[in-house]
Amino acid sequence: MLTTVLVPVDFSDECFDVLAFARGASALGVRSVVLTHVVEASGMEGPIIAQKVDEARAKLQELAAPLAADGYDVELRVPTGDTFDALTALAAERGVDAILAGSHAKGIVSQLVEGSVSERLIRDASVPLLMARFDLLCAAQDPAALLRRFGDVVVLPTDFSLSASRALMRVLEMPKGSIKMLYLLHVIDPGLSGEQLRRHEEGAEFHLKALEAMAEQQGIPTSVVIRRGDPQREVLAELDERRATGVITGTRGRNAVQEALMGSVSMTLLRQASCPVLIVP
Repeated sequence: MLTTVLVPVDFSDECFDVLAFARGASALGVRSVVLTHVVEASGMEGPIIAQKVDEARAKLQELAAPLAADGYDVELRVPTGDTFDALTALAAERGVDAILAGSHAKGIVSQLVEGSVSERLIRDASVPLLMARFDLLCAAQDPAALLRRFGDVVVLPTDFSLSASRALMRVLEMPKGSIKMLYLLHVIDPGLSGEQLRRHEEGAEFHLKALEAMAEQQGIPTSVVIRRGDPQREVLAELDERRATGVITGTRGRNAVQEALMGSVSMTLLRQASCPVLIVP
C-alpha cells in the first residue's frame, strides 16, 4: 500500500499543478506527504546556504497548507546537494512508498523525467515513481481527480519478471475497492513463429491466468490480454483502447535484454502515457 509519498517541488508555477495532483493520493491509501525542495548548494558559502534553506522552508509551509487541510500528515524537508542524490537519500531515510511528481515540468520536476536523472531513477532508484505527464495536469480541471480515478481502469504490462511481480503486489496491497478493473498485459515478440510462437502463447496465457486468479482472490475484477508487436507501441495502444486511468509497470526484466526493454517501456510511458504512471523497480 502507498501510505507515504515524497513530493519534490521547485517553486515554479507548474509545481502548483503537481501539488493539486498530490491531493488525490488518498484514493491510493496515501496518508503522509514529505514535501521537499532541494537546494543545490554547490559553490555557496555556509551563510548563503542557510539563508536559502530558510527561504525554502518558509515557501514549503505555504504550499503545505492545502494538503494539511485535506487531512494529510505533511512533513517539510529541505536537503542540499545534487538533486538525484538528495531525493534518493531522503526517500531511503524516510522509507517513502513512492516519489510523486509531474513529468516534463521545470526545474527539479523536469529533472526527474528528462535526461540522465530520469535514467538513473529508473535504473538505480529503489523507490517507485508515481507520475503524470505535465500537460495532462495542466489540462485537467481538477488534477487531483487524475489520482482519485487512477484505479478505475488499470493496465499492468508484465514480462513475468520479479519486477513485474512486485508491480502486481502493489496492486494487491492497495485499499479494497480502489482498483475497479485490472488488465494484465503481456506482449509477445513479433519475431516468433510456428511452434515457438505457440509455446510462448500457451505459457503466457498460463502465467496470466495464475496472476488473474491472485488478483480476483483480492476482489479485483481482472482480465488478461496478449498482444503481439513492439512492446512500447502495444502498451500505449492498450492504454488508449481501454481508456486506461492508470498504468503500473516494473522496470527490470529477467535478463539484461529484458531489463533494457522494461526500462525503455517505462520511459515511454512517462513521456507518452495518457494517464498517471506508477513505476515499480
